[in-house]
Amino acid sequence: MDKPLQKPSMYAPPHYAAEDPAAIVRAHPFALLVTPGETGTFATSTPIFFETDDDTSTLVGHMAARNSHAVALGAGQPALIVFWGPHAYVSSRWYKAMPQVPTWNYLQAQVRGVLEPIDDREGRIAVLRRTAQVLERSGEPPWTLDQAPEGRIDALLPHIRSFRIRVETIEGATKLSQKHPAADRVRVIEGLLAQGDDDAVEIARLMAALGIEDG
Repeated sequence: MDKPLQKPSMYAPPHYAAEDPAAIVRAHPFALLVTPGETGTFATSTPIFFETDDDTSTLVGHMAARNSHAVALGAGQPALIVFWGPHAYVSSRWYKAMPQVPTWNYLQAQVRGVLEPIDDREGRIAVLRRTAQVLERSGEPPWTLDQAPEGRIDALLPHIRSFRIRVETIEGATKLSQKHPAADRVRVIEGLLAQGDDDAVEIARLMAALGIEDG
């Protein structure tokens, strides 16, 4: 007897499942949008955000109109959006109490939903305004769309295609060596800090924030 088809979902064992996957989406908005097309699967990296600060039911974003993916966007398409947080290689040299093969620690969120193109002028401007609002939050003062050179936004609009995604599921993984003894986790943290690159240091910080006591 054939097994029933399973609905696609993110692989995240219970001990790695993110408690708040929406937080990963907010913190790491540069995402990979994947949608089907008549000639194959399209994938484009672009910033994508929740449409409002207090609602996770819709995402918005835009891409270059000359991108073949933009041309292929259609109402009702299923969409997968992958949000990558920091990630780092973990050497088996650092696992001594419970020896293991090398692995990879990472944060990631996956959103599945239904895509709707936004082709009206006001809708596209709203997406650009939301983009600036989110990305300029740390600015002192933040740049706003109203500060764009006169006529620049109207000149830009024909060259972008915006979209909205109605969210169906948000899933996430925080793989941070949780299953390993405290002594090994300390060695992983020290090893990552010694590497010194931004992702490795951030993974080490996240591991330390979980605590290093044996459960």
